[in-house]
Amino acid sequence: MNITKLLTAFACATALLMSASFAADKTCCEKAKEAGKECSHKCCIDAKKDGKVCEKCNPKTEEKK
Repeated sequence: MNITKLLTAFACATALLMSASFAADKTCCEKAKEAGKECSHKCCIDAKKDGKVCEKCNPKTEEKK
């Protein structure tokens, strides 16, 4: 009976940690956009003035993987 409780607790903890790791994949600009705001990082503001996207905060999709 104790092993069942231990395995259940371990499975729940693993699921919780996995869901948190998937949520952390968003960039600062994506998080700000979801909140209905503009990104407040200086590098992102400067890049937006030039009509670009900050490479530091928004790496290319190949580099994210």
